[in-house]
Amino acid sequence: MAHTVDERPAAQSPWRARLARRPLWVRVTAVYLGIRVLSGVLLALAAQDQVWFPAVTGPAEDDIDLTVSWDAKWYERIATEGYPDDLPVGDDGRVRQNPWAFYPLFPYAVRLVSWATTLDFATVAPLLALLAGLGAAILLARLVVETTTYDGAPRVGPALAVVAVWAAMPAAPVLQMAYTESFSMLLLLGFLLLLVRGSWVGCGLTALLLGLTRPIALPLSVVVLVAVWLRWRERGDRPLGARERLDIGVAVVATGISGILWTALAWAGTGQRDAYPTTMTAWRGEAAINPIEPWRRTIEWAWEQRTPETVVPALSMVLALVLSLALVVPRLAPAIDVRLRMWAAAYAVYLLAVVDGNTSIVRYLVPLFPLAIVLVGAHRRSLSRWWRWRTAFWVLAGFVGQVGWIWWLVVFEPPSDFPP
Repeated sequence: MAHTVDERPAAQSPWRARLARRPLWVRVTAVYLGIRVLSGVLLALAAQDQVWFPAVTGPAEDDIDLTVSWDAKWYERIATEGYPDDLPVGDDGRVRQNPWAFYPLFPYAVRLVSWATTLDFATVAPLLALLAGLGAAILLARLVVETTTYDGAPRVGPALAVVAVWAAMPAAPVLQMAYTESFSMLLLLGFLLLLVRGSWVGCGLTALLLGLTRPIALPLSVVVLVAVWLRWRERGDRPLGARERLDIGVAVVATGISGILWTALAWAGTGQRDAYPTTMTAWRGEAAINPIEPWRRTIEWAWEQRTPETVVPALSMVLALVLSLALVVPRLAPAIDVRLRMWAAAYAVYLLAVVDGNTSIVRYLVPLFPLAIVLVGAHRRSLSRWWRWRTAFWVLAGFVGQVGWIWWLVVFEPPSDFPP
């Protein structure tokens, strides 16, 4: 196993030398929780500017907590009441917004812990989200260490820098809010780490759990197929045995099933075959979901209106798409594992194809963690001499972005209804 180094011993201060002797997960925990504390301070300050609105803010009028606002109200409803047996229908005959739009793993995990501890949703949900986000950060650091080498050896320093930049991105406070993002990131990074290690069955089982957190099976399937192709190319040096072929089949099939798992469960729960897609149209205010069409309109609106509510989503998606597709070119990011590069590209294209172009797109960009590797300057085999300065700049820029994201989107001021 290659030796893991951070710095040359002569260049280390006593404090950094002591820190370097700590296990990776300890260093990641210090970095990640430090950033989350600062984000928590921003959320607490912003809560002072939030007026009470029962359907949006929580948990109580005299105790407003932005970590349990917006979609958290839906997750609380699921955790306490479960899912309805029938889809609610308005006077116009169309299905109204309802809990079936939200995936069950996070709220049911909160329900289980609340039952075991007798603690309420407002206490358990943000805590579970925080812990899941910490687990995701540890897996991210491990994934970077195991898939990249700089100057011939893996290095922990750049992995910690990637975690810091990712954890400080503008929408990263959602990782400590009662949202499903932290659970999905934990499972996504576990999925990718198992895939890189060749643990096909574990990868497939993780994909099934992911199918109960967020609808991202399509880009996952692309990544799995790329991994299968890479393994097939190695069959001359590493023959494929019958057991491994079976394991690969399990991973491919399980990832495919994860894409339809929640749709099938919604059908079983309501007796209506199109329960999930019909529910999603209620959020879009449309009769059907048309791929690409929402983004065409979003870009047109951004060009015509030039308001933050239209420009920020369009610009965020275009930049994310361009950068993610650029990663596919090996010469542009040779230090990033091809499976991680394909994840970034496939996920960005997926967002453009199926997701609404509203302000929530800033939050949807959280899974594009390979871009943090580029921002740090750790995407080339020879590590940039300025990577620490780049890390500091992007962490600072991320906190500035958090201020904007929290006060613009998380703090609710009607009649504006732009979701975080």
